[in-house]
Amino acid sequence: MPNINFRALIDRSGSIEGARALFQKLITSLIRLKHKDASEIRPYPGDWGIDVLVGNFVDSIFVWQVKYFIDGINNSQKSQIRDSFNTLMENSKKENFRVDNWKLCIPCNLSVKERQWWDTWSKKMTREHGIPIQLKDESTLRSELETFEARHLSEGYFGSIPSILNFYLQVINESDERDIVLLPDQSLYDDSLFIRKLEAAYIQELISAKTQFFNAELISQEIFDKNDSKENSSLLSLYEKLRSMWETRFNLCLCSSMSEVQILYPNLMQVIEQEDMDSLRTPVLKLSFVHKQGMVHQLADKCHVGWTRDFRKEFKDYI
Repeated sequence: MPNINFRALIDRSGSIEGARALFQKLITSLIRLKHKDASEIRPYPGDWGIDVLVGNFVDSIFVWQVKYFIDGINNSQKSQIRDSFNTLMENSKKENFRVDNWKLCIPCNLSVKERQWWDTWSKKMTREHGIPIQLKDESTLRSELETFEARHLSEGYFGSIPSILNFYLQVINESDERDIVLLPDQSLYDDSLFIRKLEAAYIQELISAKTQFFNAELISQEIFDKNDSKENSSLLSLYEKLRSMWETRFNLCLCSSMSEVQILYPNLMQVIEQEDMDSLRTPVLKLSFVHKQGMVHQLADKCHVGWTRDFRKEFKDYI
């Protein structure tokens, strides 16, 4: 049985935002083991205080609210819980649908004081609205994930492979290059450094950049896990080539006009596409240009490269 550690979702997804997205997907899959019609709600323009629901708006719904509160619930988290519940109740009246059950899922156990607050608040809301309110905390969720029916979920998210990235990884052994794995959630990496750098350079379309970074993370994690010296050497060599390509063009931009810096990023991405099967060919690793572009974003995320003249000064707090 895997060690179920919800905090590990942060490292395994690459960010706290990614962990939130993965945790909600995990909870949705867990709910669907018992309720096949469970649906995850897309928050556009709002989610009405619903993360996952069972039922329908014509008859009645069961609602799960999923909060990735990994360190307990302080005043801010309590406010979020109240706001989510109140939003649901307000919308149920406004939109004329009935809520029969409300459950809060969190990846931590509560302290005595936190539990006291929860018991008091939930009983009060049950009296006021006449619906059962339940808490699924770390202990409860872990017990459910340790069942035979949920073994594929616990293995997929918390198995012996030390990264949830590998849950999505598709290794192609016979093809010329690896498949591109789709981004599991478009909000992934929203607050990551490499995205902030692109935004600072006025790059507007970011989904491909996130996909490139995600696939590069998959590859680097897989190679790290395998610890194959030949693949490690090839990967490090490729990082050096990519950084060198960036440095040559960055230094050239510093000697040119400001407009040259503004096209540094798209120019480098284009060059990587063009040189994919020539100077950047990687027969040992079977990578596509998407993986290589993602490796540049990995370098940017570590502040080794950037897309503005003073990127080290601008992002010095991240170094």
